[in-house]
Amino acid sequence: MSQHSQRDARMNHDLSETNTAVKAGKYLTFVLDGRRYGVPISTVREINRVSEITPVPRTPQFVVGVMNLRGKAIPVVDLRMKLGVKAGPFTRETCIIVIDTTGGESGIIVDAVHEVVDFSAAQLELPPKLHNPGETGFVSGVGKLENRIVILIDILLALSPEHFARTSTAPPSENAA
Repeated sequence: MSQHSQRDARMNHDLSETNTAVKAGKYLTFVLDGRRYGVPISTVREINRVSEITPVPRTPQFVVGVMNLRGKAIPVVDLRMKLGVKAGPFTRETCIIVIDTTGGESGIIVDAVHEVVDFSAAQLELPPKLHNPGETGFVSGVGKLENRIVILIDILLALSPEHFARTSTAPPSENAA
């Protein structure tokens, strides 16, 4: 097996291991393209309006740039692009959720923040099984609220330095100088 295929097999194995359990607890829910998503509230530092974002050349396309957060430059990710959700315009409800990651703080752009939901174990399911391991990507589970579904995102995996390293071979973003 080539070094490249071994690395891909390890990443798929790591993704499938990550998706073996979804934890009951509080999740910040938000909207992307009209659908509800959630991240563990324990990962959220703060929520900000979209402010000036400075593009950084030769970054993955989903990295919009960096923003100044109290004197510290933090990367800002377009979560729609990161998750493969159809692009949409910014509105007055568009905001940046600042996440505490293992690599430091990062911002994620979402269409709108909705609410904090406290999911019980009975309201949670593992992500649907698809054809290939790792196909669910960053989805850690599904939360059920009455007649609605909330897709729960493993935001620490999505923003992990290992994943950024893996995707940094993407062509330069349109923001590149």
